[in-house]
Amino acid sequence: MLKYLSDDWMDAAGAALAADQDLAEASAELDLGIDFEVTSTPLGKRRYGLRFHQGDVSLVNPPEGEAQVSFSADYETATAIATGELPIQVAFMQGRLKLGGDVAVLVRSGAALDRVGDTLASLRDQTEF
Repeated sequence: MLKYLSDDWMDAAGAALAADQDLAEASAELDLGIDFEVTSTPLGKRRYGLRFHQGDVSLVNPPEGEAQVSFSADYETATAIATGELPIQVAFMQGRLKLGGDVAVLVRSGAALDRVGDTLASLRDQTEF
């Protein structure tokens, strides 16, 4: 089992994202960086980034370079989102998920971001939350 947000989990998540051909197609025209910060995890504060560059998708730990968008949440919220128990939109509306940067880029990148969620959902059975 992979511990959620551990280095091993991030390696597995990065490999899954990089290998997903549907995600590559959905992000073929994107040049986007998104940073994430999760506080109060069993491993301390965790920071990582997703980088999209014309079909190449990578998870970087810790994040590198400029990100157009950032998200921050506590571990409880991040876990609820990752397990599918809490929709991202609801977490945002409840103030449990903080958003920074260019919100419009998220709207334009919806198909790729939906595919990221689908890809990472495949790790749930291998993840200890």
